[in-house]
Amino acid sequence: MHGKVSADQIDTTNQKQTDAQVQTMGTTGASNDNNNNNQSSESANAANNSAVSTITNQASTSAAYAAVSTVDATPATSVASATASQQSTASYDQNDQGNYAYLDSVKVKDNDQVQISGWHATNATEGKNYHYVIAYDNTTQSEISRTQVTDPVTRTDVQKAHNVYGADKSGFNVNLDLSSVALANADSISFISRYSSDPTGNSNYVDYWFAPITFDKNNHANLDNASVTNNGLHLSGWHATNQAAGMNYHTIILYDQTTNKEIARQTVTAVSRPDVANVYAGVTNADKSGFDVNFSLNNVSLNHKLQVISRYSKYADANSNYVDYWFTPITTGNYTNQASLDDFNLSDGQHLTVSGWHADDISTLENNHYLILFDNTANKQVASVKVTNGERSDVARAYPSVQTAGNSGFSYTFNLNELNFVAGHSYSLVSRYSTSSNGNGGSGQYTDYWFNPVKFNQQSYYIDSINMLSDGLHLTGWMASDNSLNRDNAYIIVLNDGKEVGRQKVTLTNRQDVANANSSIYNSVKSGFNTVVKLDPTAITGTMQVIMRFSSDPNGNSDYSDQYSQTYATNAGSFDNIEVTDTGIYVSGWHASNLAANKPYEFLIFVDQNGKELYRQQVLDRNRDRSDVANVYPYIANSGKSGYQLGFTLPDSLNHHTVRIIDRLTDDVYGNGNYVDVTSDLVSINDEDYWAWPFPADGQGRFMGAQLFGVNPGGEFRLNGFHDGLDFGSVDHPGTYVQAIHSGKIVGVGYGSGIDWYVLEDTGEYLIVYQEAFSSRSKINVSVGQEIKVGDVIGTRDTSHVHIGITRNHNYSQALRSSFINDGTWLNPLTIIKNGLKK
Repeated sequence: MHGKVSADQIDTTNQKQTDAQVQTMGTTGASNDNNNNNQSSESANAANNSAVSTITNQASTSAAYAAVSTVDATPATSVASATASQQSTASYDQNDQGNYAYLDSVKVKDNDQVQISGWHATNATEGKNYHYVIAYDNTTQSEISRTQVTDPVTRTDVQKAHNVYGADKSGFNVNLDLSSVALANADSISFISRYSSDPTGNSNYVDYWFAPITFDKNNHANLDNASVTNNGLHLSGWHATNQAAGMNYHTIILYDQTTNKEIARQTVTAVSRPDVANVYAGVTNADKSGFDVNFSLNNVSLNHKLQVISRYSKYADANSNYVDYWFTPITTGNYTNQASLDDFNLSDGQHLTVSGWHADDISTLENNHYLILFDNTANKQVASVKVTNGERSDVARAYPSVQTAGNSGFSYTFNLNELNFVAGHSYSLVSRYSTSSNGNGGSGQYTDYWFNPVKFNQQSYYIDSINMLSDGLHLTGWMASDNSLNRDNAYIIVLNDGKEVGRQKVTLTNRQDVANANSSIYNSVKSGFNTVVKLDPTAITGTMQVIMRFSSDPNGNSDYSDQYSQTYATNAGSFDNIEVTDTGIYVSGWHASNLAANKPYEFLIFVDQNGKELYRQQVLDRNRDRSDVANVYPYIANSGKSGYQLGFTLPDSLNHHTVRIIDRLTDDVYGNGNYVDVTSDLVSINDEDYWAWPFPADGQGRFMGAQLFGVNPGGEFRLNGFHDGLDFGSVDHPGTYVQAIHSGKIVGVGYGSGIDWYVLEDTGEYLIVYQEAFSSRSKINVSVGQEIKVGDVIGTRDTSHVHIGITRNHNYSQALRSSFINDGTWLNPLTIIKNGLKK
């Protein structure tokens, strides 16, 4: 009970009993007459049904009043040596029969003592010069202790409010001894203020029973700190409880919940904790409840569930008659060990910067964080460093149960010159939390996280542009490789059919975009090139390829590491449009070749399926602008001027034949001599062997770029942007039944991931695949071995489109390997069907 009240604020106009302050007097025969002190009395038990056990059948004056206001205020107190009997009888109201008192404060002190202050004033104290304060155990109904007020406190505030006998000297401030048993076990303790004429306070008295006080029986404690210092476990906190009254031995026990065994214990030297005493003023020895101990980590597994116990005992061995407080386990025994390596950055060629996070449940104890770089190939540590963790609120949100997740980030930059990286070796970054602050933390208990190995042999390149000029090949792009470490000479080399035809040493330039995208590749920031490799375009007669080389040899001929580009065609063409009527034929397209130089003549030559020439015609309308071809084939000389067209009356030698058309560039006026050719697919010239659309009612219809064969706008989502067939969509080609586009034989019906059910038709020259149109086998009408005619129903489309692919490779599995490579395996269905339509 705390607080003080000023007597001049006490309301005496309408006095009633309250729960806050209950008063009693151990007398009978009370009246307003001041001369009633010699009347006989009963014991205090008769008036209150409770009394101090040693007070019975005493003569006293009694009165029963209570109406003490609980208004909080600070009284004016002073110590006076004079007693209440010195007050002049003429200076107080002799008719006031009230019994007034208030308990300002009750505070438990050390050694089971309680400090009590307050005041008690009544006219019944006249002639009763001995003032006692008594502690009474309401559970056992017995007196605990008493003390005499020998130094009354001046209370002028009380006299102003209650002008009764001795009011100005009615204050008290005393210490009482409480037994440890009572303090720990009593349901409540009452404090009694008694004035008596008996020096021992046992007869002729007047009492005031203050409201019973229940002392704190709870068990209070807090583990302020559990940490590892110098490879030892440091524990500090406090434990305060009245249950431990009389128990003078304080012990801290470290307990392993996983094995259900005690690990160690330490006897506590009490630590002063005034902060605890301020909060728990009603708890004995709260001001000396602190502890600060250290345990060796030998034989302690931080991966186990560890618990700290604070114990008060009556005996030094602390094994009996004790009170325990079990703190929340300092480790869970079921810990989380999660991490992510956000960056492994070698891009500037001088440093290795690593960053990421590592969240571990027991990092609160294993509080030394190390980053270790380990050479997996050589099986040895390359470097280690102790780091300070950084804030990672994103990790805290992902792992809210891990206490240290919000401070789990790390970032550190190593000097590459000190690491001695070896090309081809595999390296791992290890994040370690350890109890040891020495070396790499390996001398203490530790928890590691090994990030995925990074092999120091990564490389990448990209050719941004490639153009064949009259004096050589112009290339721009970038090249980066871990193998460029200690290989400072960069070369661009051009091959023709695998043989070198030119090379150029390059000085690489900054490409921050490359470094951002390829940060784990050594020196990727210094990777850009823009150069012309001097060569004669006519020397490129076959397949062209580019090598990007790093070498330690200034001439680039030894100790090198190469990256090879894709292969580039040097002779390409397309028959964009072939129109056949009953009387004529019109052909348009393009033909680009590095061998076109010094070949001023162009011919169209028509051959049958056996290769026999049926007719030839010179092309006079040639060298037409084809910027679209130049965009796709910039590495072929003069591809922007590769267009042609030719129309002529249909000769009898071609009519009713299925032919191939050869576009020939030659230095011979008759179309022979030194030449370079491109050849069309089969073309039906008024022949019964013809092609048709899969949805005849829709005809050719219309197509978006992504539906077309080859590389087209909208198809960038595909690997290399290449589409190996032609898609007939259900919107632009709304037919239901997919019909055969050519006569042939069904050689396959199957299911493939990503293409659903498919049908394979062999025409003799081509393999046709119908795919992505059928959700189940039941939607397919044909069977393997079946001979079909053009226009026969292949199946019922119940998807968004049918994909039709055409290839000369009759091995479907092999052809699939080139699904995203424009290497000539797959042909343009739109061109073949258009050129082979029945006229």
